[in-house]
Amino acid sequence: MSRRASDPDTVARMDAIAAGLAAAGLPARVHDTAGVLDLTARLEQPGGKPVEVIVDDDGYTQVSYWNRPGAAPAQITATLTAVLAAISGAPAAERAYPEAATARPAPGAG
Repeated sequence: MSRRASDPDTVARMDAIAAGLAAAGLPARVHDTAGVLDLTARLEQPGGKPVEVIVDDDGYTQVSYWNRPGAAPAQITATLTAVLAAISGAPAAERAYPEAATARPAPGAG
């Protein structure tokens, strides 16, 4: 199906995302299914499963990656919190414990 049936601004946006991912080394393709666009990208990982990215034209984005089976919990946690920080723009600890960001010391404390 031709992408001409889709909104030109959406097509341009999805093409720009694909180009940006490709420039970063993550080959991406835009697909049009009955006028609905999505983008898929795969980055092969030697000895493991590929990193996979899906971006729908409505903004939903999914990123999947593979950990080594013996990866240390701290390594996995550090990777995930860095990704979450990049996505949300907030420090990982603030997202995980929002009350810590707004907590005020009791009068006379500290």
